Amino acid sequence: QQPLEQDDWMAESAKPMWGPAGRGDLRIIKQLGANMVRLYGNNPELSHANFLHEAQAEGLRVIPGMSDFPYMQDTARSCEKTGFNCFEQIKAQYTKMLRGGFATAAGTYHPALLYFVII
Repeated sequence: QQPLEQDDWMAESAKPMWGPAGRGDLRIIKQLGANMVRLYGNNPELSHANFLHEAQAEGLRVIPGMSDFPYMQDTARSCEKTGFNCFEQIKAQYTKMLRGGFATAAGTYHPALLYFVII
């Protein structure tokens, strides 16, 4: 089993928690009556496609958040270092997330996505 990637619960390393072969948290959340999940941690270097596929299969929508890494933690290019003009940092991170499963091959958003929180 891989170690968990920071606080990214959508990553493959967290699949033993949310996947059907593990605890099946997404199925349990659906059985409890929920129709969506809100997540905060999100490493743009990792794929989230399987999490989104599983959420969709369980009938759940997903509201992911963007990590605060480009805002404050990136010591080389934080928003503070660019006069709080964060466009380039956010654009780069968002592009990685689209490539990591948030967008489909057809160029549309994954159907499990409901909203996306960038701040």
